[in-house]
Order: sequence, then C-alpha cells, then structure tokens
Amino acid sequence: MSRKLLKYQGITLLLCIILFGASLVTYAGDTVKRIKLAELQALLESKRGKVVVLNLWATWCPPCRKEIPGFLNLYGQYKNKGLEILGVAFDENGEEVVPPFLKALGVSYPNYLDGGDIAAAYDLQAYPTTIVYGKDGKVVNKHVGYLAEKDLDKELSKLLKK
Repeated sequence: MSRKLLKYQGITLLLCIILFGASLVTYAGDTVKRIKLAELQALLESKRGKVVVLNLWATWCPPCRKEIPGFLNLYGQYKNKGLEILGVAFDENGEEVVPPFLKALGVSYPNYLDGGDIAAAYDLQAYPTTIVYGKDGKVVNKHVGYLAEKDLDKELSKLLKK
C-alpha cells in the first residue's frame, strides 16, 4: 500500500471517530429512558455536592417549551461551576415525541420519561414544576409554573457561591 493511501485511510478513520464522539456528546441517542422514583432519588443522591435543577415537564406544555432555552443557557453557563439539570418528561407517548423534541432544541442535559410514580411523590400540580436542590441534596425551592431564566439565574448564582 502506498503511503498516500494509508494517509487518506487514517484521516478517514480519524474523522469517523470524531463524528461518532461528537454525536455522543451532543445528543444521547434516539431513545429516552423511563425512570422510576427510586432511580431518580439515587440519581439525585449521586449529584450531592452540586446544585441540581429538576424540571418536571411535557412537550405539549407551552410554558415548558418556553423555559427550556433558558435552562440550556444556564446549563452552558454554570455546568462547569457545579450545576446539574435533569428533566423528567410526562408525555403519554413519550418514547415517540420526547427524543425528537429534545434533539430539535439541542437539549444537552439529561432527560428521562416518568416511570409512573414520580408525579405523586412530588405532589405535581402543574407543568412545568421545577425543584432546585442545594449542594447538600436538600430542596431549596419549588417553582410551579413558568420559571424565567433571569429568576433562576439569580437563585443559581447565590447557591453556586456557597
């Protein structure tokens, strides 16, 4: 084999690896996993030491759709400073509608589908509902309804300084 051919094969392989890696970083795939309450609690416990925003939402909910871009901005701003954002979608046909919705918006924080027992545990009254956890793992605030980016930003900046 000539050196030129080997060089082109190497470059092609490298590009394939980079593109595959980029797809893993930007979007987790075409499925979103169902999560039960016990799994969610274990996940939240594993995030202790960080500020966690738990967003309970649905694709059909206009205020939910309106606040997601703000979450994306804040996640980009604070993820390297100790912020985690987790979403749990409550769509009846979530397997079909949630993955393309997340992909279209470029959502980069983890999202799950409700496993059936989360709404009752959080006394979910309306969508969206956002629960903010401090670094100690305790609930700091619960927001029912639309949460403006600037309001969450004020709250997060204080919590992340502690």
